[in-house]
Amino acid sequence: MEQISGDIGKILNLVVMLLLIATLVFAITSSVVHLGSPSSLEYLEWEDGTKDVSGIEHIGSLVFSEYVVPFEIMSLILLAALISGVYMAKKEV
Repeated sequence: MEQISGDIGKILNLVVMLLLIATLVFAITSSVVHLGSPSSLEYLEWEDGTKDVSGIEHIGSLVFSEYVVPFEIMSLILLAALISGVYMAKKEV
């Protein structure tokens, strides 16, 4: 795999960096509204009257509303670990 050098490589690096910064700024500003006391756990009630005690819908809504920033940070850390693992596993040619 060849590295892109010169002006094209610098422009691509700048574009990727700006997209990453824009994504993080958007995630932080959209989650600032939801800061405060944590909400109580609301269980989903099925048609037959029983409750879903797993709370999976509630957890999913919390991850994508109140805890967006930690979710984005963990995704970046896992992506870096995946890329570095592939790089370390690659054989020297």
